[in-house]
Amino acid sequence: MNAKHRKWFGASTTVIVLASLLSACSSTTKEASPSATAGSTSSATPVASKDPVTLKVEMFDRGNAPAGAGPVDNNFWTQWIQKNFGDPNNIKLQFIPVPRSQEVDKLNVLMASGDAPDLVFTYDTTTINNYVKSGGLTDLSSVIDANGPNLKKFLGTEVLSYGIFSGKQYTIPAKRTLQFTQSSYIRKDWLDKLGMPVPKTTDEFYKTMKAFKEKDPGKTGGKVIPYDFSALDSAAITSAGSTTSFIKKLSEEENYALSTSNYIPELTKPGYKEGIQFLNKMNSEGLINPDFALDKDGKSFEKDASNGLVGAFTALAAHQNLFGTGNVFDTLKKNVPGAEYVAMDPFTNEEGKSVKAIYDPIGVYMMVPKSSKRAVEVIKYLDWMSKPDVLFTLQNGIEGQHYTLENGFPKAITTDEAKKTFYNNADIAIVINGKDFGSLDKNIEATALSFPPYKELAIQTIKNGLKDGFTIPRFDRPIESEIKYGKTLKDKAIEVVIKSIMAKPDDFGKTFDAGVQEYLKIGGQTVTDERRAAYKDMKKK
Repeated sequence: MNAKHRKWFGASTTVIVLASLLSACSSTTKEASPSATAGSTSSATPVASKDPVTLKVEMFDRGNAPAGAGPVDNNFWTQWIQKNFGDPNNIKLQFIPVPRSQEVDKLNVLMASGDAPDLVFTYDTTTINNYVKSGGLTDLSSVIDANGPNLKKFLGTEVLSYGIFSGKQYTIPAKRTLQFTQSSYIRKDWLDKLGMPVPKTTDEFYKTMKAFKEKDPGKTGGKVIPYDFSALDSAAITSAGSTTSFIKKLSEEENYALSTSNYIPELTKPGYKEGIQFLNKMNSEGLINPDFALDKDGKSFEKDASNGLVGAFTALAAHQNLFGTGNVFDTLKKNVPGAEYVAMDPFTNEEGKSVKAIYDPIGVYMMVPKSSKRAVEVIKYLDWMSKPDVLFTLQNGIEGQHYTLENGFPKAITTDEAKKTFYNNADIAIVINGKDFGSLDKNIEATALSFPPYKELAIQTIKNGLKDGFTIPRFDRPIESEIKYGKTLKDKAIEVVIKSIMAKPDDFGKTFDAGVQEYLKIGGQTVTDERRAAYKDMKKK
């Protein structure tokens, strides 16, 4: 269940345990097709309503269905769900496709018109807060208690708490099994040529980037890009990872007040300015890609890295764009024989920790619109999906048809025929983000198995992405000023960061300071004040 990949530029702007499912393999692998009878799996819920009802369920349409797979709302898996959940419960499931790239806008239109599906979802916290504030969601507290024993057991109290606002369960967050987001990478072959180790501190990193620039170990003919990253808010690759290391230690109250949601750069945190000034220095010395701000989708970065021009970079850990077949690392091998990236984690703070923001322990937020009359059916559907054998099948497919077991883990069968009936299943198994095999190490290994040639590199980048990670402070209520000013503040903060990095060194201070003052005037100070007041109110309880 891949969210829009979350980007961050500073502390906490990212945002990035079910029992072992392996024991369920024997029962799930007996399902041979979507026409299998409900009795062949424990997925069927025995209680059926008198009259059949229609349950409308949102479904992301990513536009990537393989030839012959069928439409997103009528395929192998929608039919399997109908046979194994819908039919035994006299429920007709209707899947409503929503383009992934337009999901928030489309959802807003559907909610405003009163024509939204019975089960909808989003990753966007501002959208969630707006729906809660406007009274657009169904309180699911009692419905879950009455109809969701498996769901409650699977998600647990901590995950469910992220969906509680003012004491009411307005959303159901999915469980995220691995919270890593970004990691950093460096060319090992370049280090070897220079006789240098993998940098372990911010200072060592800077000296290494200087060496890459001056000595050009990749013999790029002056095209070397020592350190690269994409512009803020890019679709695939995260932004520079060094800024967090400059943030000063804050009191709990200051952390709540000065942190931001909606992935807004945290301009007002002590030390953040110094972090941006570090990047300004690197930019002025030609140590970063001068065109980073133009790379909105990460494609320029991918091209440069694939062609052997990039010495080091920060990106999402174990990411398909890097590790996937035919992507950056594969292309680099073909273009530059002997080229190799290894993991690094060099950006250290004043305490010597490589702090970095990570995802919350949740994935997508699931909701039932106030206009829906099918809250009970929605919870029954999610409760059914939360059963270990059902979830294992939805996530991995059918043994022999979609996967084989290797060292206890399901390994995907990648034939064209298998791909026709198994793609984007993470969007179907909506109650979980990632796979859970009972321990952190197993979950990491299972994720890395998706990239056989780069398994060890993937494991290390995930571990680096989790090391010293922290999540953003969470409030038990919507912060109304964030709803009102969020988009404006995000655009302004990104503008300030980019202009400050690209400013002449002598102009950096006034550029950054003027930008922060504008940010505060257009709503930033109001948000800080409201967050501080909300924190103090929560502490009283």
